[in-house]
Amino acid sequence: MKKFYILCLMAMASSLAMANELVATATKLEKNKVVEEASDTAKWTFPGSVGLNVNQAYFSPYSIEGSGESVSMDAFLNLNANYKKKKILWENSLSAKYGMLYSKEFTGDDKIRKNVDEIILNSKYGYKVSKFWYASVLGNLETQFAQGNDYSLKDDEGNDLPTMISHFWAPATLKFSLGMEYIPNKYFSAFISPITARLTFCRLDELGESYGMELLKNPEYNADNKLIREAEYKHLRAELGAYFKLKSDFDITKNLHFLSTLEGFYAYNKAVSVYSSQYTDTFKEKNPDGKLELVEAFDEEFMKEPGNKKFSDENVHGWYLKWKLELLLKVSKYMNVSFKTQLKYDNAERKAVEGENFGLPEAKVQFWETTSLGIAYTF
Repeated sequence: MKKFYILCLMAMASSLAMANELVATATKLEKNKVVEEASDTAKWTFPGSVGLNVNQAYFSPYSIEGSGESVSMDAFLNLNANYKKKKILWENSLSAKYGMLYSKEFTGDDKIRKNVDEIILNSKYGYKVSKFWYASVLGNLETQFAQGNDYSLKDDEGNDLPTMISHFWAPATLKFSLGMEYIPNKYFSAFISPITARLTFCRLDELGESYGMELLKNPEYNADNKLIREAEYKHLRAELGAYFKLKSDFDITKNLHFLSTLEGFYAYNKAVSVYSSQYTDTFKEKNPDGKLELVEAFDEEFMKEPGNKKFSDENVHGWYLKWKLELLLKVSKYMNVSFKTQLKYDNAERKAVEGENFGLPEAKVQFWETTSLGIAYTF
C-alpha cells in the first residue's frame, strides 16, 4: 500500500509539474487565451482522425495490454462530437485501436499476435456555474475487441504456450461520475468527483481471479488432486468511490502536440477479492521455495480442511491509477511521429509470475511505451 501512495504522489507531482510548465509555454504562445463563453446559438463540432502506425514497442512483464519488445502495426480511429451553447458544454469521444505484431523469434503456432487492443468511449456533460468551474457528469467505458494472450509458459519442446489474459468484455469497466471540473484555460482541465460508481465486468470465469471477481464456487479436484471443474466467479463487481482526472492538451509548437492525462480512483467499499492473508501465509509456510504448483503445495490433510481450496476470500478497497503521456510530431500533412507511454496500477488486475510471490497472482505497476511512424487523416 505504501508503494501505491508513493506512486500516486510521484505521478501526480510529475504530471502537475510538467503540465504547469508546458501550459505556461503554450499560454505565452497563445497570449493566455481563456476558454471563450459559448454563444447563444447551439454549435456542434465533429473533429476526428483515422490512421495507421508502424511501432517499436516495449511492455513490462506486468502489463495486460501487451508483452515483450517488437515491431508492429496498428490502426486507430478517433471520433468526437462536441456541443456548446451558452453555459452548456457536452463532449463525446470514441477511441478504437487494434494492432498485430510478427516476429521470427516467436515459437509455437501463434506467429502473428495481438499487440494493441482498446475501445474507449467517453461522454461528459457540464454546466458552467462560475468563471472557471463546471458542474459535470461523466461516463466512461473501456474494453477490448478480441482475446489477448500471455506467452511466458513453454511446452516440453520449448514452444510458447498461449494463456488467455483478456477478451472482449473480460474485463470491461464502466464509470459514472458526478463532480466539478476546473477549466482555467483551453489547455488544462481538472475533474474531481467524490461520487463515482465503477462497474467492472468479466464474462469469463477463467479470468475472474485475474480481475478480482468474487468467488462463487470453489474448483473441484479428483482423488489424484487433478482439477475436474473450474472455479466459478461473479461476472460483475460494483464499487463506489472518489475519482479524479487531470488533462493537458495543446500544441507546444506548430508541429509538436502534447497530451497528458492522469486519472485515479479509490473505492469506499471493499469489493475487490484477493487471497486472504491466512491463505497466503499458510501457502508460504507449506511451500517455502515457491517452486511447486498451487494445488501440489499442500499435503492431503491440509487440502481436506474447509476453505483451503478457496482462491479469493478477502475483500479490499479498489485502487486505480493511470497516467498516459503522448508527444506527436507532424512531419507533413499526413505523416507523423509519435511517442506514447502509459503507467498504470490497478489492485484488481493480478498476474502470476513464475518465481515471484510463490506463484500467486499479485498486482504490479504496469508500464508500456511506443514510438511510431504513421500516417493519419484529421478532420
